[in-house]
Amino acid sequence: MNPLALALVVLSALLHAAWNMLLKRAGDRVAFVWWYLLVPLILFSPMAVLPLEANKAGLPPASLGCGLASGVLQALCLLAVARAYQGGDLSVVYPLSRGVGQVLIVLLGVGLLKERVSALGGTGLALVFFGVYVVFLPALSGAALLRPFARLREASSLFALGAGLTIACYHVLDRVGMRQASPYQYILLLFATDFVAYTGFLAIRRRWDAVWAEWRRNKLAIAVAGSLSLISYLLVLHALKMERVAYVGPARNLGIVFSVILGAALLREKHGAIRVVGSALIVVGLTLAAVAG
Repeated sequence: MNPLALALVVLSALLHAAWNMLLKRAGDRVAFVWWYLLVPLILFSPMAVLPLEANKAGLPPASLGCGLASGVLQALCLLAVARAYQGGDLSVVYPLSRGVGQVLIVLLGVGLLKERVSALGGTGLALVFFGVYVVFLPALSGAALLRPFARLREASSLFALGAGLTIACYHVLDRVGMRQASPYQYILLLFATDFVAYTGFLAIRRRWDAVWAEWRRNKLAIAVAGSLSLISYLLVLHALKMERVAYVGPARNLGIVFSVILGAALLREKHGAIRVVGSALIVVGLTLAAVAG
């Protein structure tokens, strides 16, 4: 893999895990996400109106439809992640949502886009599921072997699984939507739709007092999280210009390992060693699935 591309993707993965850590530490995570969405929308807007060569493709009707649907799903994903972090650790929610999401992307690709999965790819997907199981293990003992199945029924785990499902769905939509579209205009459409849809969810719940309270309490963390998210995304786009997606995708999943390390080191979450092993298995499994594809 191109060394510069690898460096960009590894940094992107670290930044992605870092903004999730800031979300986990927020006072009101649902309110935090609203401000977090506003930051990249404001920062990125000039890119879609600048006279760039990539902007000339515009947004065909199919891309517009996919972008609108994807933006709504991304808003649902962030709402689910925010709820998952209310009762779940960073080092569990992040690997579960991202790992399961990537597996479902492959399965949806097979079912909807007629893509194929080899035996090696199937082995990789099985390894992902085993890695998720290990992440949920409280200890390496016989008495703990069945605990992961019970913990999957917890509210935080169900929200994380829901986030993984939305991740898979909006990635499939983006694969179709980006084919004929201007990348910058398509990304801005995603940001704008995401923000508007999330605002609708907040309006239904009438949480505006909580939104302003979260800004007063965490404005610096909000600005940093929104900026890190945008930078992380742009780093991946630049890496994709230098290297094949088959290499960039698996490398970006290092964020799963970073989330466990950050959770143990900075949030003092328990079972760090076991979760590092489980997250590493998830990354290896996703890498095998990508290479096989």
